[in-house]
Amino acid sequence: MKRTMIASDGYRTRGKRRAAVSSVISCLSEVRDAEQRYLDNVPENFQCIECYDVGELAVDALDEIIGMMADIY
Repeated sequence: MKRTMIASDGYRTRGKRRAAVSSVISCLSEVRDAEQRYLDNVPENFQCIECYDVGELAVDALDEIIGMMADIY
């Protein structure tokens, strides 16, 4: 029986996979930082609206995802 290749030819070596994960972490960090900058600039009287709460949840989720990915690789 022929085994199905999970990784594409471009990601066969561990070093290439690590580099790809590092790139993803970098991109996610940029998104998280941009969202945090947005939240930091929201006036206090608007911090009780739903959009602000969603932004906080997004920052928290991105932090968690980045941490898990960094722990794996």
